[in-house]
Amino acid sequence: MAFEGVDKEEKLGLASFVSNSENPKRAQIILICTFVSLTGFFHGYDNGVVSEVFNMPGFREMMGWPAEDNPAVALDKGWTVNGFNIGAAIAAVTSGHLLVDRYGRKPAMILGSFLFAIGGGVQASAMNSLQLILGRLIAGIGVGITSGSGPSYIAEISPASIRGAMVGIYQNFVCLAILVASFLNHYMKTIDNGWRYSLGLQVAMGGITLIGLFFVDESPRFLEQKGRSDEALRVMTRLRGSEVLASAELAKVKVEMEAERFVGEATWTEMFTNPYFRNVVLIGCLVQFFQIMTGINAIVSYGGTIMNDLGISGWFAEIGGSTAFFIGSLIGTFTLVDVAGRRPLLIGGMSIMALSLIVGGIVAKMFLEGDSDAGGFAASWIVICSVMVFMFAFGISWGYGAWLYIPEITPLRVRGKAVGLCTFANWGPANVLSAFATPAMIVSPLGAGGTFLVFGAISVIAVPICVFLMPETRGLSLEEVGARFRFKGRAEFGQFVRGNLKYGNGIVGARNQATSDSELAGSLAR
Repeated sequence: MAFEGVDKEEKLGLASFVSNSENPKRAQIILICTFVSLTGFFHGYDNGVVSEVFNMPGFREMMGWPAEDNPAVALDKGWTVNGFNIGAAIAAVTSGHLLVDRYGRKPAMILGSFLFAIGGGVQASAMNSLQLILGRLIAGIGVGITSGSGPSYIAEISPASIRGAMVGIYQNFVCLAILVASFLNHYMKTIDNGWRYSLGLQVAMGGITLIGLFFVDESPRFLEQKGRSDEALRVMTRLRGSEVLASAELAKVKVEMEAERFVGEATWTEMFTNPYFRNVVLIGCLVQFFQIMTGINAIVSYGGTIMNDLGISGWFAEIGGSTAFFIGSLIGTFTLVDVAGRRPLLIGGMSIMALSLIVGGIVAKMFLEGDSDAGGFAASWIVICSVMVFMFAFGISWGYGAWLYIPEITPLRVRGKAVGLCTFANWGPANVLSAFATPAMIVSPLGAGGTFLVFGAISVIAVPICVFLMPETRGLSLEEVGARFRFKGRAEFGQFVRGNLKYGNGIVGARNQATSDSELAGSLAR
């Protein structure tokens, strides 16, 4: 069903939307989405701030760590990082059904912001490792809640023409927060108890966002879903500046909700026994697993430890990687993802990530580790540049692309459960394993260079998985995407792989080729 005005708006880009006089509330919508995206800042800041905090003398003294890292310190670092990861994993999987869908996006964001602020305060006032880990756990729960409710809220209040860009602001705030953490730590490391200021900033972030969220309306879609239609219309009218536009958009929301009710929701058993659902879930979990296990969080959370182990210091070593990450994310989110497509960007990005880690690892092992001091200056810059290339390639491709790809490939009946399970694969096994393994590898005979090589090897493994298992999804309807993954059994899996290799469109390409071959054979026979 089409509505006058709504379809027209969907054809507008972000620039057109901003300048379009028919959207009197355009600035207000962008401002609200930008403010709500501060919840993405939580995610990036808490992930990135510990990188240099681990090296600050006052922090190491509080933790009782020696000057040089050892296996016991590596384990402490693993638990510190994973306190956040475990809290976020649990909250990300459970909060959607228990909190966000039951009580609303706004209360969920308020609670998440409150927990983030409390967690930051507990960390900043830590007197021992147990208190620090507890603070990380509380903050992680807060971020797990906001990482689901924030993007959902943004997507539901944004007009279709700028929805992707508005959700993209959230992702870029994650990257910007990592950069801000790097800048702040650079100055805090020379101040007594500077690490407490770095960690304590989370209190201000969470508190400001918490207060501001009280002045934000609930999502109109949630209100409509709960039968509060009059309230939904009032909120949507405030967002669109016109009751006509608001009524038309809410009517479209009702159609979408009716379609969701019609198809129903698959059970957990059906999701794993139905081969068409199971295939998508397994591929989605692989995508999310490899997004982390290729080394991004290892570098974000332990970049300072890695550089310190290699004897590399200075402004650029601390700031370069996070700056490249932010720039890459801006380009990928707002330009390339809808121009180049998902498949080429994810394959190309992973290939560059693998190459950069391998180059950096080889140079580090040959020239910066052990007793070798040959080419130290040049080798240091090669390692720094390798990290920057890796971070840029990740930002331009997998940073946003992996999160975008999962909702696009999951069928409507299993979307809630499937996205939750894939998110758990990211926050849970991948993040936890990476956070424990990275510091352990750095203090082992592998060293920092070997750590780069391990993640480079994992990235190499991920490239053919992308080529074989990830069809293009750009510009396709849910039905068209689903058709590309509709295979079962070994024979059809082989066709799915061949379709991706030849055409990049999964089982559809193989079946179309088989149909063409049959038609050609028939015409020759005649």
